[in-house]
Amino acid sequence: MTFGAAATAQQALAKAEACLLQREFTPAREALEQAKILGADPNTLCGHLWQLHMLTGEFELAWQQSDALRQRNAPDPHRFWRGEAIAGKRIVVRCLHGFGDTVQMLRYAPQLRAHAANVVYELPPRLYPLGRFFEAVEHIITWGEQAPPEPPPFDLQLEIMELPYLFRTTLDALPIATNYLKLPTPERSDQNPSTSKPRIGIVWSAGSWNPARSIPFKLLEPLFATRRFDFINLQGKGSAGEAAHLSLPAPEDGTLALAQTIAALDLVITVDTLAAHLAGALAIPCWLLLQHAADWRWLHRRDDSPWYPSLTLFRQPTPGNWAAVVARVQQRLATLNA
Repeated sequence: MTFGAAATAQQALAKAEACLLQREFTPAREALEQAKILGADPNTLCGHLWQLHMLTGEFELAWQQSDALRQRNAPDPHRFWRGEAIAGKRIVVRCLHGFGDTVQMLRYAPQLRAHAANVVYELPPRLYPLGRFFEAVEHIITWGEQAPPEPPPFDLQLEIMELPYLFRTTLDALPIATNYLKLPTPERSDQNPSTSKPRIGIVWSAGSWNPARSIPFKLLEPLFATRRFDFINLQGKGSAGEAAHLSLPAPEDGTLALAQTIAALDLVITVDTLAAHLAGALAIPCWLLLQHAADWRWLHRRDDSPWYPSLTLFRQPTPGNWAAVVARVQQRLATLNA
C-alpha cells in the first residue's frame, strides 16, 4: 500500500479502519504502520492494533498495546485497575459492558478467587438472579432496587472485560471454556410434553444498537418448513406476531428463565447476542450466525470458537449476505436425524 506525499495520519487510519472492516489484515497492518510514521494519535493507533491482533488470535501482541495505552494515561482516581498485582487485594468487579460480555468473562472467576483476598461482582440487575450459578462467583451485588445499602470496602475495582488482559490470556490457554454456568438439572419443558422431536431455540435480532448483527425473520422461514424439529422462540415476548408459527412461545421474562430454557434445548440457532454466550457457558450446542465483520471475540475465518467449544460459527461470506448463511444452516439441519 502506498500513500501520496500529502497523505495524513488521519487518512492512513481511515484506510486501516476500512481494511479491518473488510478483514484485509495485511493492508491494514501497512496502513497502521504508515499512520504511526505520520504521527497518528497513539491511543487511536493502539485501539486499531488491538482489534487487529485479537481478530487474528495474536493475544500476546494485543496485551502489549493495552500495556502501552495504560502507561500513557493518568492513574484513575476511582481506583480502577492500573496493572498492579492483585494478590491479597479486595476487588470489586464491575460489569459495565453487554450481558454477553459479562457471561463470557465470568469464566475467570476461579482464577480471580485464587489470587485475590475477596472478590465481589457487581452484576446488572437482569443478570443478578443468574450470577450465583457461575462457578466461583460467591459474592454478588447489583444496582437499583436491589443495591446494597453500603458498597463493600475494596482496594481496587476491575471492569470485567479487563480480565483476559489481567491474566495475559493466550489463544491456546483460554480458561474454563465449557460448562462454567451450572444450573440445577434441567427438565424438559412441559409446554409441549407430547413431542419427542429435537428442540431448537431461535434468536434472530441482536437489538437496535447494531442492526448489522440481526437477520430479518422472513429469511429464516425456510428453516421451519421441516416437521422434524420443534422450534422455540427465544427472541422474547415482543416477537409473538413475527414468529407466530414457531412451535413454542418465548420463555418468561428474565435472563435466568432464558438460561433455564436454553439448558433444556438440543440446539440453539442465534445471531450474536446473549443467547450464544449462555449456550456456550452451559455447553449446549449452538449455531452462531455472524455478520461479515464479526466481533473480535469470534476471531476470523474459523467455524469454531476457542472461547466456547459447543459453538459452530456460520459467517456471512460477504457483507450483508444473510441468504448464504441461512442456506448453509438449512443444509446442516437436513443432516440432523437424517
